[in-house]
Amino acid sequence: MLSFDTAAAVAAAPSTASIDPTLKRLLADRVHDWTATGLLDLTHLLVVEAGDTEESIVEAAGFSPLTNTLDGRRFGSAGFEPQFEWLSDVGGHYELIQTVGNDGFAFHIFIPDREGVDPELLALCRNYSDTGGGQ
Repeated sequence: MLSFDTAAAVAAAPSTASIDPTLKRLLADRVHDWTATGLLDLTHLLVVEAGDTEESIVEAAGFSPLTNTLDGRRFGSAGFEPQFEWLSDVGGHYELIQTVGNDGFAFHIFIPDREGVDPELLALCRNYSDTGGGQ
């Protein structure tokens, strides 16, 4: 899991060596937008990598996209409603946005759509992304 939790770290994320070129371009666009809109200081960027677990996300962000913290329901259970604000298939990755509070702070989580990524997390992404069947 790559975690960028300061404005300087988020701004430098597109130059991270282990990030694939497609995601680097996408992150460069996002950093430009977050800077232009004054959100760079309010962004915690996470990049899920193959082999990362749900617990890795919980350690980095304090929550799991697979569980609705308001009612405790888990993805796949009856009545589950995701708690995140936005999830989109951005071509090879999913981008999930979970805001926290009212000041604009948000976690932006990029999840690669590839082998080695938690299958339950990918199922959630495929079901609820703007190209999936859920939203």
